[in-house]
Amino acid sequence: MLLNDLPETVAKIVSGQRAVDFVREISQYHRIQASPGIAEAIAHLKSRIESMAPEVQVKVFEFKTPLGQDIGTWKDLCAWSPRSAVLELVEPEQRVLADFEAEPISLAAQSRSADIETEVIDVGKGMSPADYEGKDVKGKVVLTESRASLVHRIACLKMGAAGVLTYIPPKGEDPANFRRYEGLWPEPSQVDKTGFGFALTQADGLRIKRWLEEGKTVRVRARVDAELGEGKAEVLTALIGGEDPSKEVWLIAHVCHPHPGANDNASGSAALMETLRVISRLLREKKIEQPEYSVRFVWVPEWFGTIRLIHEHREIVDRCIAVINADMVGADPAKAGSILRLYRTPHSLPTTLNNVVRYWMEKEAERERDNATGGTMAPLPFKHMPYSAGSDHFMFTDSTIGIPAVMLNQDPDKFYHTSADTVDKIDPRQMAYVVRVLVLSVLTMAARRYAIEEIIMTLCRDEAVELMRGVTVHGVKDLSCCVDDPEKVYPKYMRWLGYAQELGKVTLEKLAEEWSLIHEQEALLQAMKTSVDMQYMSEMMILRKAYEGACAEIGLEAKDEDLLKIDPSQFDLEVKRKVEYALYPGYLFEVKPERVKDYMECMEKDRWLMSKVDEMLNLCPDWTSLSEIYDRLCFQFGELDPKVLSMLVDDLCDIGLMEKRET
Repeated sequence: MLLNDLPETVAKIVSGQRAVDFVREISQYHRIQASPGIAEAIAHLKSRIESMAPEVQVKVFEFKTPLGQDIGTWKDLCAWSPRSAVLELVEPEQRVLADFEAEPISLAAQSRSADIETEVIDVGKGMSPADYEGKDVKGKVVLTESRASLVHRIACLKMGAAGVLTYIPPKGEDPANFRRYEGLWPEPSQVDKTGFGFALTQADGLRIKRWLEEGKTVRVRARVDAELGEGKAEVLTALIGGEDPSKEVWLIAHVCHPHPGANDNASGSAALMETLRVISRLLREKKIEQPEYSVRFVWVPEWFGTIRLIHEHREIVDRCIAVINADMVGADPAKAGSILRLYRTPHSLPTTLNNVVRYWMEKEAERERDNATGGTMAPLPFKHMPYSAGSDHFMFTDSTIGIPAVMLNQDPDKFYHTSADTVDKIDPRQMAYVVRVLVLSVLTMAARRYAIEEIIMTLCRDEAVELMRGVTVHGVKDLSCCVDDPEKVYPKYMRWLGYAQELGKVTLEKLAEEWSLIHEQEALLQAMKTSVDMQYMSEMMILRKAYEGACAEIGLEAKDEDLLKIDPSQFDLEVKRKVEYALYPGYLFEVKPERVKDYMECMEKDRWLMSKVDEMLNLCPDWTSLSEIYDRLCFQFGELDPKVLSMLVDDLCDIGLMEKRET
């Protein structure tokens, strides 16, 4: 996709070991949002950038916290200054269960000072009133296997418990000495009622639970020295100037998370550092000319820093034409059990960015291992994924902002959000792979004189063909297996085939907007659109024959399309969003606490649920049929229980984030 020998030049400069060194530097800090540790990490990165690339424009944006007002559904974040914390088991044994100085991750973020000796009460999941029936938790510490933030809202803020102890319930091959990353995340108005929390090892959590089940009294002493209050949050940026400073391509990574937090997300932050070093060197050694567009590197406190940057510095955000988010990208696949995944933009925001990054991810995974640089001997697995709203990029793709943004992320990672997410799991070959993808993707988008637009066109066309073929394969399977009435199955897949064709053609139209094309390229672009239409006709004929075969199998006469009900009719409603900016993922938990258990159960069954909610809001900037939204969500993410969607719409309307009307 790039002219000359740029990919080989980039590969020679990228250093996976240098990237791992950056991970090691970052992971030494305890980097909780708006805490001294993350300020130290940002100051360190700023100093490193200024020394290795003095020509780069470095700036730290400071934001007062708490701000004193919400930003859409995003609540204020208090500054947190932890100094020490020890949790001791007093009865039935005496020993230390957690020590902040030894393991900073053992203290739940945003815990407040305490010095108390009290009983431990087991509340199980701790997310419904039934978990507290017959239990007096006031002034005591509760034990739970759920997230500290969810249980803290009920046990401490509402029922007066002093603190929360959490542990990871047994699953898979997790070692018993894991501690889980926990945070309480209270609103500023809740500071006076905020308690403390500790993350126990799995073994200690299970041991305490067993003692309580046996009727034994368990007492602990907690000593915490930590403050919640006013402070500041910081966002670090570094800018490589382009010929046209009005347009920028962004690379973003959240620098926060507890020590060590190596893969999550020292790896993404380090990948940006190495990408910055490589591009700066390419420019310094004149291996590339100044890019057409500027390139901005952004290190944020996850979510809260991003929304503040968007809200308070819109003049900078408006220059951004594309975002690549690096979130957990460096773990050895063989150790972590992970696959590097590219999460594309939602279908509501078509763009060529998806195909540019996907191209380089697939190409660079094939690069032969260099024995001299070391790293894993295993293949470098990768996968192209639907949109996911799980990290900082989703605030840009929201329809109120409309900036194309994708995420590179390793999933699953068996060490995710635990004390075992350490530097020894980070692999130099994996890091080098990701950095090459970032460098080459950024150069394609920003240094456009080197890009080959014809390849990008072909990739966009191929993606549309891939989507249409996927629809046909699933449609033929369901019709051949008679999973339902053919007169319901066939129209559904015909609609989805149309959505795939539409997405392909709109993406090609976006290509004409996102790239400057000469006359001959415009002619090729029209040929690509025709190719998509021809593929659609071919797939449509296959679905038709599969439908006719399914009808014959059950003795039903196949109908012409004009006699079949093609349009979806699940809901007799139209909806319209009212919320400003992307929806904070935890907002429904906060304003609908009675629904927390229901939502958690839904999310356990459907990993894409919050992404579906996010895309639903993207699809209704104005009055839109809920039936069409439902159908498009099912096409994009897989089947969705209509009852769950109805519950979500009712709740979003009830709290004023959506409107609905009957049709």
